[in-house]
Amino acid sequence: MRKVCWISLIASTLLLGEEQVELYGTNIDTNETIATATGNPVALYQDQILSADELVYDRNGSIIEAKGSVNLFKAGQYHAISDYSKINLLEDTRYSTPYYAVDQSSGLWMSTSEAQGCQNEIDLSSGAVSGCDSTDPLWKIRFSSADYDTESMWVNLYNARLEVGDVPVFYLPYFGYPTDRTRRSGLLIPSFGWSSSEGFYYQQPIYFAPHNWWDAELRPQIRTDRGSGIYTDFRFVDTKSSEGSIRLGYFKEKIEYAQEYDLANQKHYGYDVHYRHRDPLREWFGVTLEGESGLYVEGSWMNDVDYLNLQQSDQTQNITDNQVMSRINTYYSSEDNYLGAYFKHYQYLDQVSNDNTLQTLPTLHYHRYLETLFNDYLLFNGDVTATHFYRPNGKRAVEGNFNLPLTLQTALFDDYIDVSYTLNASSKVIGFYANERANETGSVYEQGKYAQLDHTLSVGTTLVKSYESTTHVINPFASYTSAGSRYYDGYYETYKDSCDITGTYAGYPCEFYTLSAPSDTLSLGVNNYLFQNGNQFLVDRLSQNFEYDDQRSYYGELQNELEWEITEAISYYNQTAYNHDRDRITKEQNTLRYNDDIVTASVSHYYTDELRNSTPKYASYWTADAAYQYNSHYRVFGLLAYDYREDLLKRSEIGILYSQRCLDFGIRYVQNRRPILTNANVSDSVNDSYIFITIILKPIGGSEFNYKLTK
Repeated sequence: MRKVCWISLIASTLLLGEEQVELYGTNIDTNETIATATGNPVALYQDQILSADELVYDRNGSIIEAKGSVNLFKAGQYHAISDYSKINLLEDTRYSTPYYAVDQSSGLWMSTSEAQGCQNEIDLSSGAVSGCDSTDPLWKIRFSSADYDTESMWVNLYNARLEVGDVPVFYLPYFGYPTDRTRRSGLLIPSFGWSSSEGFYYQQPIYFAPHNWWDAELRPQIRTDRGSGIYTDFRFVDTKSSEGSIRLGYFKEKIEYAQEYDLANQKHYGYDVHYRHRDPLREWFGVTLEGESGLYVEGSWMNDVDYLNLQQSDQTQNITDNQVMSRINTYYSSEDNYLGAYFKHYQYLDQVSNDNTLQTLPTLHYHRYLETLFNDYLLFNGDVTATHFYRPNGKRAVEGNFNLPLTLQTALFDDYIDVSYTLNASSKVIGFYANERANETGSVYEQGKYAQLDHTLSVGTTLVKSYESTTHVINPFASYTSAGSRYYDGYYETYKDSCDITGTYAGYPCEFYTLSAPSDTLSLGVNNYLFQNGNQFLVDRLSQNFEYDDQRSYYGELQNELEWEITEAISYYNQTAYNHDRDRITKEQNTLRYNDDIVTASVSHYYTDELRNSTPKYASYWTADAAYQYNSHYRVFGLLAYDYREDLLKRSEIGILYSQRCLDFGIRYVQNRRPILTNANVSDSVNDSYIFITIILKPIGGSEFNYKLTK
């Protein structure tokens, strides 16, 4: 018997075993086991919604056929369109022709003539994929066939051809990419380059992510005219409160290249270690104290600076500082006490050996936090440190420092004037051991003792004046420190005149001497703050020290620091130091910035003219950068760094970036000077010039090609 049901909004609910298939439509025609829905029909199954011009459901075969304007929505993420689809619910198979699918979150779409799926596997015929507008895509990847695993969220394309517009630009026999952000093992995007001196450059990262708490990345590289090597990064999260990483690197030069550039080493290798733990006492040792603990590790070592230069193709991004510092810091802090241990190791990349370099291994530190007595009128705290100075070749030492300031403070004249008196007691002891170098003798390194007692009287106030829309805050202050008493013995007594740190002499035998000659000091200063409608727009800090001893009075440097928000877009920063005795500015930094979200620009000048070991050391350095956002798609940018003293352009860069929702394309020219280690000159540098081309196909990814113009 044929039965026709005309229903508005709700039509029928059909059951399939434990699973429920709901079929809705304005008109549903049922004939025994066959149900046909028309009039905007919709089928619901698990997390899927299916609509078409006509839906036919066979309960015996558990098959749904969708005809005309077929739309399938899955979990609010996946949208597929076709003219015809057939779904077998029992066997979990699917067929669609033609097939168009889009990922709602990323905007990535795929179009093929037909698609056949079984469980989580989908086989696709020839078609195209892109992240751009499907009506006229800026780029697309055509393929002869493809397959998609909906469980692993991975797509494989075969005979892939990248087209920009309708112009083919690149071919790969195979290309695969993920459709989600799940960490997974596999090949990452490679990087390419070309240099007239190093030849063709190719680096292929290989990523391993077997567990959610660690991953590793291997980056083998080849430079056809220079050599080959590999860098490895291992990253881990061992507890909820910690994370770390380890990098190892090795590169071997070709003999011809090393000889041509007179390189000090044919092999370059090193390592970097980073680790941070925010609660090691509790998680490692089960210690449950009220305070907090921490551990920080930052370690590096390399046989020469080319370990840094060779880590990536863009050598302009590498650090060019000659000093590499490694450190380990650990601490425990409670409400009243702080305990710390600090290890520091220095490596100078412009030296063949660092055996004579002093290291602090370790410094032990105890600090007593500020205590107040008698209604906050009396304040005191304390510091104790013990430092072990170590080096493989030369005299070593252990130094202890003790510091105990005691402050009495009050406010006068209805709290207009703040007055404080500080009694500061401090002392040092130092002992030496181990071998001497050729110019060292044990007699110059006898044990030393030192103690001092200083007195400081400070006076200050804070005054506020309001105008219509502006508020002025001024904070003048003055303090006078009396050198008080000094006690010298042993090493400190012997070298208190010749090794005073005001002379900036740090060589043998003064390398452990850190004291300055006693003198009374008067410090004057004033801080000014301007606020407009509650927002601070100007800060100026001016200070001047005067030091007095038995022979002379000494004008310390006049120092001023200014931060000025001139407008919402323009800001200015200045720091200046003026030396009275030399009648000249010894340090100055000026930075002017502009930012209105369309144009960003800054120009900065850094200048120093200081005496080191009675020898003037002069430096003058200019930097400037600018960027112009022409519209939402085009951005032009540039940078300059110029050493005026050396008359040397350290770095320059100019480029343009074209950006759309589905594509980033950039080209930039970069000139950079980087250090190298040679046999002829321990510290040398070379000048590099590059052209970088960057292509990012969103959301699939991209790569960067660089061409090195000069040697």
